Amino acid sequence: MKINKIWVIVSLGLWICSCVEPFEITFQHGQKILTVDATITDTEEEQVFSITESESRNSVVYSFNVTGAKVEVLVDRVETVSLTEKSPGVYALPASFRVKKGSVYKLFFEKADGTKYESAEEVMTSVPEIKKVYDEFRMEGIKTGAGYDPASFVFIDADDPADEKNNYVWSWRLWEKQIICKSCSNGRYFVSPPPDGQCVYEEKYKEVPFFDYACDGNCWDIFYNTSLNVFSDVFSNGKSIVGRVVAKIPYYSEKGALIEIKQQSVTPAAYRYLKLLTDQGQNTGSLVDTPPAAIVGNITNMTTPDEPIAGFFMVSGVRTVRYWLSRENALNSGAIPTGILGHKLNYEPNSVFPDPPRPPLAPCKPSRFRANVEPEGWVN
Repeated sequence: MKINKIWVIVSLGLWICSCVEPFEITFQHGQKILTVDATITDTEEEQVFSITESESRNSVVYSFNVTGAKVEVLVDRVETVSLTEKSPGVYALPASFRVKKGSVYKLFFEKADGTKYESAEEVMTSVPEIKKVYDEFRMEGIKTGAGYDPASFVFIDADDPADEKNNYVWSWRLWEKQIICKSCSNGRYFVSPPPDGQCVYEEKYKEVPFFDYACDGNCWDIFYNTSLNVFSDVFSNGKSIVGRVVAKIPYYSEKGALIEIKQQSVTPAAYRYLKLLTDQGQNTGSLVDTPPAAIVGNITNMTTPDEPIAGFFMVSGVRTVRYWLSRENALNSGAIPTGILGHKLNYEPNSVFPDPPRPPLAPCKPSRFRANVEPEGWVN
């Protein structure tokens, strides 16, 4: 019997501080895929896991939060730490929880229907500091369908310890100043209903692609890396890491931007998993190419071991540094900024009658991709 296959997006890469694009895999029609995003780091940030389940129905993929699960982490094979469900499908470790170098960790969880899962053991490994960050502007920076867009290449230097094997992962997030907080197609923006207002279609503006509305205060858009960046020192143990490209930032604006770079250490098993994702997802042409082999994580159904489970339980050391990307090295290049909206600004014309004075300002609504509070390290 012919098997119908569909594409389903599962969040295999979200463990890297939620900075990695979802990776696409295939599965049979009607089959359910459990996805586990579970990473412990040595940062002061809240440690949360997420468990979701995706299912295909009539060529449509539905994703559901796995609620009511009992989730635990076993430390050094003796201490059990329970997580609490802070929102549907999201489970948090106690605020007092801290990881220790050399300690062994293992994930256990049981769904509401009694199905039990466990991970392989993961060990906390150390990670060196980032010694230096610097950037270089390149006219032919990022390849696009039409050629190349200018971009800033960001590099780091670090000392790789000679007395231990290390596996690295680099990720980043970027803050860019935003002046437009709402764009409305074929209509205008109205501040009612509060708090966010709405775009309202209007026949007289049906030929207008969009109107842009300025922010009612300071606002920053936040961008994240969209590919995995992994490295093993197996052939260079103890040698300095020099000039490692960790980010390629589009030339959005002539003004500066703030980038936060995270350098993480992972176990050999986690590295092999991430390298497989890199090779299959980034080196086969594009993320929509069919992976040449199945992607296997370290989480297993204790009753039905052959159940396909997406995700990997990881324990990672993290070192973070923020760097001001001034873009001064691009000023005399002749490069034209691409902008962060993807289109040329088009403000709604000012008017008084018959409406109230327009156009209104739009709120800067905080989210994972937007902030209304100045980030630490921002340079005005």
